[in-house]
Amino acid sequence: MNAGSVIRRLREERNVTQEYMAAKLNIGITAYGNIERNDIKRLSVDRLKEIADIFKVHVFELFGPAEKEVFLANKKKNTDAFSDINILAVLHYFRKDKEILHASLNILKEICETLSRQVQENSAVIQRLMEMQLEIHQHHLGTA
Repeated sequence: MNAGSVIRRLREERNVTQEYMAAKLNIGITAYGNIERNDIKRLSVDRLKEIADIFKVHVFELFGPAEKEVFLANKKKNTDAFSDINILAVLHYFRKDKEILHASLNILKEICETLSRQVQENSAVIQRLMEMQLEIHQHHLGTA
């Protein structure tokens, strides 16, 4: 799926400049060019929606001809535009983000488990120190 080339094609079909698109999206021309060249890791859903709104197309049309054909076919049949194929196309596009998020959550879980163990160990040490302090205090009271 190559959203950047689809976005470029839509822009050129409408005789719109990259400068115009960059201004509408409130980003620099270089940043917009990066979108069309797919020189960015991932476009956010919000940014895709903004671009689709500028072109006055459904966001699924930014994902390429196959998805567009399914969308248009569903539209003609008066079926749900968010068909399984369209949803799978979007999910596939954001799959890498999901994998990164999953890995990040696993790392965070490991950190939390490690911190929990350390807190338990430190609590045990503090408890033992308090017991020792109490014993020393009682010893001093008994010898006084």
